[in-house]
Order: sequence, then C-alpha cells, then structure tokens
Amino acid sequence: MKHLEFKEKFMDLLRSGKKTATIRLQCPYKKGQEVFVHCGGRIIGTAKIIDIEEKRLDELTDEDAKADGFESREELLEEIRRLYGNPEKVYVIRFRFKEFERSINPHEMYYGDADLVEIAKKALEHLNLSEGDRRILELFLKTESIRKTAMKMGSLKWRGVIRKILRRCYNELRKKGLI
Repeated sequence: MKHLEFKEKFMDLLRSGKKTATIRLQCPYKKGQEVFVHCGGRIIGTAKIIDIEEKRLDELTDEDAKADGFESREELLEEIRRLYGNPEKVYVIRFRFKEFERSINPHEMYYGDADLVEIAKKALEHLNLSEGDRRILELFLKTESIRKTAMKMGSLKWRGVIRKILRRCYNELRKKGLI
C-alpha cells in the first residue's frame, strides 16, 4: 500500500476531519485507492483517495485552501511557493481519512524489531543479491542511514528503492530463519 505523508502540524486537522485534501507537485495515487497516512513519524491511519484534480496555481480556490488546512487561497499559495517555487501545475488530492485506534511505528511494520544495519550485514553475507542491491547495501552500511545513503546516491528519491531492498532482504532472512 502506498503512503501519504504529512507534517506533524497537520495532525489535529486530519483527526478532526477538517483536512480533507492535500496539494502536491506529483501524484502517484489513483482515485479509489487506499493509502497509509503518516504524520509526525507514525502511521496514524488510512485515507481513501476520493478525487484527484490537476490545476494551475491561478485555478486554486479558497475551498481548495480550506480543505488543505489553510485559512485562505493566499496563505496556501504562499506555502506552495515557499516549498516548491512557482510550479506550472499542482494536484489537488481529496481523501477521506480514517484514524487507527493506535498509531504504528513504520519501522516495526516493515522490519519488526530487527535493526536495519543487521539486516544489511546478514543480507550481504547470506543472500544471493544483484550487484546493484549489493552496492546499495554496502553504501548503507557505511552511512547507517537510509537518508544519507539516498543523498550519496544523488537524491532523496532513492529512499524508496533503499527501503524496498531492505524490506525484501528482511523478509528473505526471516524465511531462512536468520532474523
């Protein structure tokens, strides 16, 4: 399942049901899709994507701003420009949020109580890995950080690839009884 991440400052708005949309530069989601909602470093619930609309900045409305947790269109535009400059287009992603009774630590969800460094070391030692995966895990062992590894690879966009490799290794190591 995909993830939709929010800054911690939006937690109360999500929980109260006042935040029902988000404005993003990219949209890897589809209408009707269910996603995990991250906020403040925890997975706090799920959201069902209700609608996705591509808009130019001058097409954004006060309604869009309020649904995204801002007081006005002007406040929303100020935040968009602060974060992204002056993008040609944005996506207004409307969703229905459902909070979990208890938030989940993403690490526990994917790796149990295993240490990521331990996963990487054991994977390099015991698993049949592609050369690319091997190089990424070796770099990860030098930095001991998904974020730092991604930056050394050129961009934070690599974080998803690194996490996917670590999750796959964790699952294979568990199947072999090595973790």
